[in-house]
Amino acid sequence: MDVEVKRDPKGVWYAQPYLGKAPDGRQIRPRRSFPDARTRDEAQALADAWASHLTLDGKVKSTLIVDLLWEYIEQRKIKGAAINTVKRWTFFTRTYVGKYLKGKVARDLTAIELNDFETRLGVSKKNGGQGLSRNTIISVHHFLRGAYNFWVRIGICENNPMLMVTKPPEERHEAVSIDEWDYRALDAMVSEKLDLEMPEKRFMRQSAYAFAAWLALHTGMRVGEVCAVRRRDLHKAQGFILVSGTVIEVPGGGVIRSNVTKNKKTRPVALIDEEWEQIKAYLAQQDSISDAFTPDSPLVSVDGSYMRPTTVSKAFSRVRDRAGMPKAYVFHSLRHTHATWCLANGVDLKTLADRLGHSNEATTLKLYAHLLPGRDQAAAQAFNSFAKKLEDGV
Repeated sequence: MDVEVKRDPKGVWYAQPYLGKAPDGRQIRPRRSFPDARTRDEAQALADAWASHLTLDGKVKSTLIVDLLWEYIEQRKIKGAAINTVKRWTFFTRTYVGKYLKGKVARDLTAIELNDFETRLGVSKKNGGQGLSRNTIISVHHFLRGAYNFWVRIGICENNPMLMVTKPPEERHEAVSIDEWDYRALDAMVSEKLDLEMPEKRFMRQSAYAFAAWLALHTGMRVGEVCAVRRRDLHKAQGFILVSGTVIEVPGGGVIRSNVTKNKKTRPVALIDEEWEQIKAYLAQQDSISDAFTPDSPLVSVDGSYMRPTTVSKAFSRVRDRAGMPKAYVFHSLRHTHATWCLANGVDLKTLADRLGHSNEATTLKLYAHLLPGRDQAAAQAFNSFAKKLEDGV
């Protein structure tokens, strides 16, 4: 590869070759200075050696870690990586790797440097870091570890330094569910928005937000899944809603409906007659103010278009605040509440895992083991049995 050396205003030789474009459209133009070069020939020799190392003798555009990550993300996207996963990796590359490892060649990075990088991510922002949670750092760790594994397999790197980087311990968070007292206040506010005696278009947005909360609470769906349910997904004759996709927010605005769920499996979620009546009433409200709704229209909608999950989540937070409920309650708490109440009333782990769309019961157990009924009740029975014996003089 031809590399032209030049001198900067201070007289230092440097090279900045054009290596094409990254998948995101950005020009790849790495720069390297050679302050020890005294002549053009010396600078040219150093630049040629650097360029050869940078491109693996022309086998790749660039071995800078940021450029390699863009290529890695693009290849994984082509091979079916989930859209939300691609979004997360893109954010990691642009925001964290691009900030702290800019200009670093992937195969030259050491475990010490990568460990320092992850440490910096956990340092507070006021101290020059990112202030990320341990779980987010773990997500970045797995992203880089997977990328390095790929680069080793295709011969870009000789080894994977991420194998020597110790990831932080996982933060365990108990599922936050809405308690019985707060549920009454929430139910009253949601019902008020849903039970419109005289539906008007100006009220339908609030009704859509309320219906989204109602649907999440009664089915345990994630917010993206709630936003993705279409009218054709209602199978009243068979008694279930088919959860077959999720709504994803794309960079730059707008949303798309992905026809796969988080675990890439469709699932039926059963409803009782009373719940079907609520859905029927809500659909009647929509149809009374607009003829834009078709079998392919989403349920949670004002005009037949898909709503943004973050918008729906924020709407729930406003309802929460007006009801004076704890800030810990978020839209996802509706899903946790559904799971908690199911467990408390005897639903087995296998059934609940299927209903929630978990890959297996282990995931459900990890989240809700502390809520499994029976064990503490047995302890209460044991204590009271022994106390009764003492009272009876046995």
